[in-house]
Amino acid sequence: MKKWGLWLFVLALWPVISRSETILSQKTVDAILDLDESSSAFPPLPEMPEGWSALPRGRPFPVLPSDPRDLKLGLRKNNKGELEADVGGYRSVAGWRSGDLSLHTGIEGNGYFQMRQDGSKFPLASSDGLVGIYGEAARGPWAYQLRYTHISAHLSDGLFGVRTPFVYTREFIQLRTALQLGYFRPYAGYQFLTHTAPDLPRHSLQLGGYEILPAHYGIVHPYFGADIRIRNAQEGTTFELGAGAALLSHLGTPPILITANYLKGHDLRGQFYFEQTEKWTFGLDLQI
Repeated sequence: MKKWGLWLFVLALWPVISRSETILSQKTVDAILDLDESSSAFPPLPEMPEGWSALPRGRPFPVLPSDPRDLKLGLRKNNKGELEADVGGYRSVAGWRSGDLSLHTGIEGNGYFQMRQDGSKFPLASSDGLVGIYGEAARGPWAYQLRYTHISAHLSDGLFGVRTPFVYTREFIQLRTALQLGYFRPYAGYQFLTHTAPDLPRHSLQLGGYEILPAHYGIVHPYFGADIRIRNAQEGTTFELGAGAALLSHLGTPPILITANYLKGHDLRGQFYFEQTEKWTFGLDLQI
């Protein structure tokens, strides 16, 4: 009798149960459809109320994966037997929104580490660290960024007694703009050194862009990127080309990139800025 009562109870609730399953299935389908679109390749700025906000999430100007010196979490190995690690982060402190215009200001930092291979060990060879503040704006497909940054570079124990270190420190102002054109995001920038040691010409330009294509296999989308830094003859022009796979989430989180990159020009590390380099790298970048 108890079993019959249980079955009658389930039967009475069946319209509600079946409707819940339908809703769940539709949500699953919607998530798959969202994933099929490449909008998650360029996560939108999280919603923010009108007016001022403290500690808003995200930032209006995106971190640029094709820029080898932008903020990221990454680990790569190059064809010279070296490991490269990037550890970065940021936090918007205040934000303001009016209609489709969003403004943020905050702090950011990044460490760029290079380790050379010594048998089964990887002693740290050099480290470059930056810390700075930013102001950013976004409206429609356009994004704008103003940075004031300090960076310094150092040799580490992996090169003790091999190279002679020198003082490398600078502060700079950087202006950049980016435009969203479908699946392609080009950008351009200008940098002015307010202080530099060693003393170097103070102006430089940056151009680049990247795209994450809608074609996909599951969550894997093709990725292509390029970046060029046009600098004085002492520091030299450097360009990088990259291609690989972007792993996307329908939750709108930044993509994870598995890429191969080719860089040629002057070394971007401060203690090696006067040296020519050409290298391939392969690894993993977690966009932040």
